Parts: sequence; structure tokens; C-alpha cells
Amino acid sequence: MTRLPVILTLLIVTLLASVEASSRSDRKNPGSPSPTDVAKADYLYLEALRSKSNENFDAAYELLSRAHRLNPADKEIGLELSNYLFMMATDPGDTLLLNDGMTMLRDYWMENPGDYHAGVRYGLLAIRLLSRPEAVEAWEKLHSAFPDKSEISFQLADVLSRAGGEEDRSRALAIFDSIEAVEGPSPQLSSNKIQLYLSRGDTTAVISEAERLFDAHPDNSEFAVFAGKIHAMFGDSDMALALFDRACQLDPTSGLAYYSKAEYYNSRGDSVGFDREVFNALRQPDLDVDTKLSILKGYIHEIYTDTVQQPRITHLFDTLVVQHPAAPEIRDDYARYLVVTKDYPGAAEQLEQAVGLEPDNPEGWEMLTSLYIQLDRLPQAADAARRSLHYFPENARQYLVLATIHSQEHRYDSCRVELENALKYTDPADIQALSSIYTTMGDNFFLQQQPDSAFHYYRRALQFNPDNTLALNNCAYHMAVEGKDLDDALALIERLMSIEDNNPTSLDTYAWVLFRRKDYAKAREIIDQTLELTPDEDLTADVLEHAGDIYFMDGDPDRAVEFWKQALKFDPDNKLLQRKVTNRAYYFK
Repeated sequence: MTRLPVILTLLIVTLLASVEASSRSDRKNPGSPSPTDVAKADYLYLEALRSKSNENFDAAYELLSRAHRLNPADKEIGLELSNYLFMMATDPGDTLLLNDGMTMLRDYWMENPGDYHAGVRYGLLAIRLLSRPEAVEAWEKLHSAFPDKSEISFQLADVLSRAGGEEDRSRALAIFDSIEAVEGPSPQLSSNKIQLYLSRGDTTAVISEAERLFDAHPDNSEFAVFAGKIHAMFGDSDMALALFDRACQLDPTSGLAYYSKAEYYNSRGDSVGFDREVFNALRQPDLDVDTKLSILKGYIHEIYTDTVQQPRITHLFDTLVVQHPAAPEIRDDYARYLVVTKDYPGAAEQLEQAVGLEPDNPEGWEMLTSLYIQLDRLPQAADAARRSLHYFPENARQYLVLATIHSQEHRYDSCRVELENALKYTDPADIQALSSIYTTMGDNFFLQQQPDSAFHYYRRALQFNPDNTLALNNCAYHMAVEGKDLDDALALIERLMSIEDNNPTSLDTYAWVLFRRKDYAKAREIIDQTLELTPDEDLTADVLEHAGDIYFMDGDPDRAVEFWKQALKFDPDNKLLQRKVTNRAYYFK
């Protein structure tokens, strides 16, 4: 049987009604199941409800299914069972379960038309799963049963509006008018009416509706914005601008009003006006921080790809920081923007302020730690990780970061301790994290010149995640360095090449494995790809020395010496490289 989720989130969660046994009515009808079957079904139904209350949903489903087979005429059993059928029909193409569920829900509601929640649920599902006529019929019946509920009226009008003819559109408009007569005008109602007018091509009615909404409440900033957008949509720029100005006057704290005015200028290609209105909005002292950040994010989205504009964005963030020095969310967003622009020192500075103001921010701590690592400030990265663990002592990722830092600092015992902490707090089901931890264990042992232990942990990492690119690369490379298990090394690096074939680091490993296998021609081809894909600023002594060794063994000593000389510029104290250059010869280590 299909296992049900631990928590049943039904299709229309907010509209479910719990079915209590105490409210069950007498269901004895001529021709119904035998009294014995009815009694058994009732017992099974009550047991199903008890299993459901204990969150034993598999048992509840089985009991309900048996109860329904014994007494299919019991509509309340069918209603409860339909909930499970809808959840089990996770595939939209599973029409059998969906149809059975809809039949049970429909049968119950037809017999109990006063059940508001069941009716609404059926109506909403009818929109999604059934034909339009059946959906219209369902909402018309609900509207008749509950004429005073505006949400029912709204849904009926909405269904009538969808792909309906002129008669249905007129009915929908009449319903929207009736809702407005009771609840008053609103942008939502006017928006729905405008959509209907647009479907008719009646632009005059569209503009009239927007003006009528504003005229009804001329002191409402939101209504002024709505009317302004409609006028802007039809090219009446003077009236649109006047309404946006009016909205800003009516409510100086309205971010919607200011940004709508800014968008108006942006749509007209007026970058000066766009900037001015965004700045006006952000300078308003009464505008809340969340609204200001929302406006700023929209502004950044418009211009962030233009590097010339970056100083303007930075100035806006600096303005907000001065206005709201104790708002961590501003500094957090500022840091994220600076990361996008690759200003990592600036991003780290802002994040330090953010986590200082709001230390209960695990993502902020992790981002700060990563930034310090990116900046090669390992002591500061380690300090940030330790500070974060004061607030989040079970954050396995930060223990792994500390372990990696200790390994790079050759503090191998400390690395091992932090790796044990990382394992302790990692979810056993998180195979990606476990694989990363075991990879770091392998690296740590290799740095301690314990290759057998290193290979053991690399293989363990790959057991958890066979596509762990770091484990594949490091294991293959260290095997090549040791000159052992070269067939396994080739298999590992070829698997990595099938995952990522244009990573210079992986290509360098591939070339070195081939070199150690004495496949010099292929190794030369791959090291050429490595050099082609590696920017000059990212070249290292190791890569250049590999290139020299490969070229020498492939019969090109002149090019080999050139590569060794370049490598010496990065590592001038390397005695082996000095001998290679001086003697124009390759030396086996």
C-alpha cells in the first residue's frame, strides 16, 4: 500500500472540517447493508478516528477502507476516506483515486448541503479537478445556501469570469457590485471588475472604474496608487503622475506610493526621476525598515548589472545604515549585495555588525566564516566559527569549517577533535554532510603522511556520496602522488570527468594520473587543457611543474624547462625545481 505522510496536509487545508463520531446521524435505509455490517463499519470508523488522533495514518486508512467496503452508503465514512484518497493521489494523472475521492466528497455534500466546509472544499476541488460547468454548479449551490458569505459570492464570480461568455461576465460583474454594496470599494474588487472590462475591450469602463474607486475615498493613498497605475497603463501620464503625487501627500509613510512613482519614471526611461523618487522614499524617517529594504531591493534589481551604478547603491545602503544603525537586516542585505559585487572585505565588515546586533542568525555566522576563508583570514574565520558555536553548539557545518582550518594550519589533533564533533551533530541521514566530513578526514591523514588511513576515509566518503567531487579528486591525486593503485586512481578521475570536465583542478589531477601511468601523450593533451582553462592569476607552482614534467617525458625538454622556470617564480626555494632547471632533466622523487 502507498504509505501516507506523517502529517496529512490535505489539498485545501484551511477548509477541512473534523468529523466527530458524536455528530453521526442514523443511517438506516431500506436496502442498506445488514445491521451486522453497519455495526462493524461503525466500529471500524471509530477505530480509524482513534488511529488518526494518534497519528497512525496508515492504520486509519486501512480501517476506513474496510468500513467503506462494509457500508458504502455511509457518507461520513466516505468523507473521511476521501481525505486520504486525495493525499495518495500525488500524481495528477492518478484519476482513479481523484475520481473516487471526488465522488465520496460530492455524495456527502449533496446529502449535507448545510456543511459549509465540505461544500467549499468540494467547490475548490471542482475548480481544479473537474469541468467548468460542474465548478459553476457547485458554487451556485453554495451561493444559494450561504448568500451572506462574501467569500462564496467572490468565488462564484471568479468561476463565472473564467472563460465565460458575455452572460457569465455580466453575472460576475453584478456579483462584484453586490459585494461592494455590503463591504465597500476595494482595489481587489476593482481589479476583478477591470479584468472583466478588459476582456470586453471596454477601456472606458476600465478608467471609469479606477476613477470611481478613488473618488469614493479621495483620502486613501492605496486607492490613489491604484488609479494612477491604471492611467499609466493607458498612457495618461499626467493624470498618473498627479495621482502618485497625491498618494505620497496622503501617506508620507507609504512605500507603495513612493515606489509606484519611481516605477512610473523608470517605465518612461527617466533614470534621474527614478533615482530621485527611490532616494525620496528611503529618506522618509517614518517609513519602516522592511518597506525601505523592499524598495531598495527593487531598485537594485533594476540597475545592479550596471557596474557604473554600484556607487549609487552603496550610497543608499550607507544612508540606511546611518538612519537605522541598530537594524541588523539592513547590514545583512548590504553584505549580500557586497558579495555579489565581490567586495568581500566590505561584506565581512557589514556581517560582523549584523551578527553583533543579531547573534541568533546561523546563516549570517556561516556566511561570515566563509568570507574570512575567501579572504584567506583563517584566524578570523576560526574565531567567527567559535563565536557562532557559542549560540549554535550543534552546528556541524561550523565544526567542519574549524577542522578544515586546523588541517591547513597543520594542527592535526585539533582537526580530528572538530571532525568528531561534526560527526556527532550531523544527521545520520545527511549523506552529503557525512561524505564531506570523511573527505576532510582523508585530507587530514594524508597531510600527516598516513596515506593508507587517508584512502580508507576517502573511500568511506565515496560510499556515502559516489559523486563527491572533492573526494574523487583528492583520492585520485594522492594515489598518483603515491604511485599506487593507479588503475583505481584512473577510474576515480574518469568518474569525476564525467561529472565536471572543465575544472582546471580536476584536469590537473587527471593529467598527473595519466603521467604516473606513463601515458605521456594523453597527459600532455590534458595538461594543455588545464593551462588553457586556468587564468594567469590562478596558476600555481604545482601545475606548472606538472606541465614541465609531462612535456619532458613526452619528448619536449625545451618547453619543459620553460614551465619549470615559471614554476620557480612561484616557489623560488624549491630545490628539486632548481635542479631540473639547472640540469634540464627530470628527477624521479
